[in-house]
Amino acid sequence: ALVEADAAKIEQVLANLVGNAVKYSPNGSKIIISSVVEKDQVKISVHDEGIGLTPEEMPLVFDRFFRANNEKTRFVKGFGIGLYISREIVERHGGKIGVQSEADQGSIFWFSLPLAGLL
Repeated sequence: ALVEADAAKIEQVLANLVGNAVKYSPNGSKIIISSVVEKDQVKISVHDEGIGLTPEEMPLVFDRFFRANNEKTRFVKGFGIGLYISREIVERHGGKIGVQSEADQGSIFWFSLPLAGLL
């Protein structure tokens, strides 16, 4: 699938999603990266087996400086801006970003971009 995008910026989004999957998942767990064309978009997903998010955290996870504050995240480093920046990049490319998650069950972070010529 072809998209019109700034390759370095989309690489930054993907690196952030994969980096978070690694940071918030136990050693030896799986991280699955997939892509699929859905209608007029390509959707990239990063699925992990990590700590997941609570229902209260999910609407906030893309907010600037948001960091989950619990026992499982206490020793994880970060400033809480990676997902915020990722959202900005994806939306400026005409795409969408989201998450499906359940506490202690892992997360699927995804973003979609319009196929080339469809903006």
